Amino acid sequence: MKLDLDIYQWLVKINVIQELPINNLFAHVDQALEEQFLNGIIISQILKQFDQKIDVDVKQGNSNGIRLFNWNNVCKSLQQINITLDDDIKISIVKGDFQMLMQFLKELKQHYELAFYVEEQVSTTTRFDSQQNEPQEISIDEIDPEKPLNQTQSLLEFIIVSLCKHFTLKPKQAVTLLNSNYKQLSNVLIKGNKGFKNVINWLMELSKYINHIIKFVTYKMDILLSLLKAGLVSQSNEVCYWTLYIIEGILINLPQKELLEDVYAWLVREHGGLIAFILSQQRHHQYLEQICKIYSIVSQYNVVDFFDVQLRKILKSGKEYIDFINEIIQIIPIRDQMQQLNLFELFASHAIKLFEPKHSIIERMTALKYFEHYWIYYPQQFVPNQMEQYLLNSRKATRESSFAMRIFTYQSLFRILDNLALQKDKYAALLYKKLVFSLIENFDQKEVREFLVANFLMLIRKYSTIPIDILIIPMVKQLQIEQNEIQINIVDFQLLKSVCTHPKIDVNVAILMLDMLSKLYLSSIMFYQLAFQQIQLLLTRFIKSNPIQEFTFNLVKIAISEYYGNYQEHIKSNPKQILNRNPDENIRRQQFRSQIISLIKFIINLRSFELNELIKPVIAHFYLEIQQNLKTESKALFMLLGHFGDPQEILQQEQKKQKQQINQSQQNPFVQNQIIKSQGLKVSSLSQISQTQQNLNNYPKSNKSIISQKDDPFKELREDATKPSLTMLGNLSLNYDEQSLLKQFELL
Repeated sequence: MKLDLDIYQWLVKINVIQELPINNLFAHVDQALEEQFLNGIIISQILKQFDQKIDVDVKQGNSNGIRLFNWNNVCKSLQQINITLDDDIKISIVKGDFQMLMQFLKELKQHYELAFYVEEQVSTTTRFDSQQNEPQEISIDEIDPEKPLNQTQSLLEFIIVSLCKHFTLKPKQAVTLLNSNYKQLSNVLIKGNKGFKNVINWLMELSKYINHIIKFVTYKMDILLSLLKAGLVSQSNEVCYWTLYIIEGILINLPQKELLEDVYAWLVREHGGLIAFILSQQRHHQYLEQICKIYSIVSQYNVVDFFDVQLRKILKSGKEYIDFINEIIQIIPIRDQMQQLNLFELFASHAIKLFEPKHSIIERMTALKYFEHYWIYYPQQFVPNQMEQYLLNSRKATRESSFAMRIFTYQSLFRILDNLALQKDKYAALLYKKLVFSLIENFDQKEVREFLVANFLMLIRKYSTIPIDILIIPMVKQLQIEQNEIQINIVDFQLLKSVCTHPKIDVNVAILMLDMLSKLYLSSIMFYQLAFQQIQLLLTRFIKSNPIQEFTFNLVKIAISEYYGNYQEHIKSNPKQILNRNPDENIRRQQFRSQIISLIKFIINLRSFELNELIKPVIAHFYLEIQQNLKTESKALFMLLGHFGDPQEILQQEQKKQKQQINQSQQNPFVQNQIIKSQGLKVSSLSQISQTQQNLNNYPKSNKSIISQKDDPFKELREDATKPSLTMLGNLSLNYDEQSLLKQFELL
């Protein structure tokens, strides 16, 4: 069994367990100690640390009956310290759910720290009783609980009268709340008094008389702050809010700025206010901005001492310290002063040490988080050597075995890129290119690739000026590499769809995408519809372009040749062969022909006159070939001819054209020789078509969509003169220097 380090260290500290073997993340628990955890014995010992009077009746043993008996008694004892354990959680622990037990131990640890805080932190402060000297001494018996608060003559009188008013007390009863160094009042502020309504009303009343209170705090500053301190860690959010409101109001309205030195001394002394503010920051994170404002006011004359000395006395581990900085780095009001004092560079040095391999993954993530915040919020302070160090550390992190570490690092890099692109920073292009490298590097890692593609999708949708070809060319090329056999998925199609509508895409990239999508359309049963959607977007957008028209015409010729080969095999197969085939194979053949017809029909309906004039005789020619050679008619091709006009007239014109060619060939031997060669090429082409069709028949029955260049039917379309230059990953730095990247980002 493994025990979280923070729980282990706490249990050792309170003498519940002995020291155990540990690593960077866990303490290893043997079987005997594990049984004591699960049967409730360890919990009973923890409760003894809360109060020596708590004595839980527990039995030794590890059966479910003994466990249930012990945990029922533990639940009764928990109620003595105002903790309730849910029955479902109790049953899960009894059944051996160790994760649920760890969660309960974390909650118990938090309650213990708060209880310890009440006993030790709150109580060790300036004593407040009626014997202390004030400008106008007043006896407790002389205090009038009905007296208006703005007429009180001392801080003691003000506090007692306000307590009597809101808690229905007599003056002597109110004094008991303040005795023993505010122990009872602290408990009321933290845990409430049959709820928190009276406490909240009392604090709201105090907030109305801040100017009146200030008259007394010039000589009782630490008393008032210590009295309110417990409200910072209250279980009620509203109590914490009003406590912060009062403290902030007093600090802002101090008549003499020298008094801030007294407040700072109270804040940083042993068992002072700083520990209370840190606990409040952890428990009431929604009020972080108010807490940071108080930090700034109090420490404005002692900035270096506060951040580099006093905080490190309390936050002794590097992770806790950097976590604290990560929380306040964006919203601390004195950040300009911190920059001038080079404090952020000091924090960076601590983060670099925290990233060393000897530390745990969580600690190293904390270090990377700091550098992310540093680069985002203070890019001018983030000097090149720090940037190089961060990118080097990020590169190491993305190649670690921990999946969580890799994803966390990539998420951090994308957040930085998002911010840099928003600010039009010159380093956005550099980081963008590095992330593209990472995508190609992790192309065979499905989960990582999906995460990267999803983030690139977000960037493409958000920034219209992003240079799309840097991303899409190597990505499409990688999808076409036969050796990798990458399975395309939904998130890839989402990215391709955004690229199809992106304003920065050009004709060359469109042809490259059409090439890949066309092969996918003709080979994938699962994704052909998604591929067809992308093809439709690209052709609709670029159909007027001459290179696109040329590509589309060649695509139609090859597609209809594939149709002819598939149809020919279907017609020549006897009924016995068809029956002996796998039913799925017959469906795939029929589906394949249907896909080709749908594609050609869409292209025709684009109404490109020049392109349709080229396509029309090709369809007519293959219709006549089927009619003459296979002794049948293709209704699908006849339907396509109907989009050009009267199919019969088109076929008659094609027949006349063929007769004229035959007559000319008989009169001219040279032309006849060329026709023979052409027919030979045609036979060879049909042989290739038959082979391709055979490969299609052998296509795997699974739903996996593998894009391969084997027996690629579209190689003939990519002639050197017209195909786009494919940019390989290793050549990116050659084809795209920094200046060109900046221009494409429109940052110059």
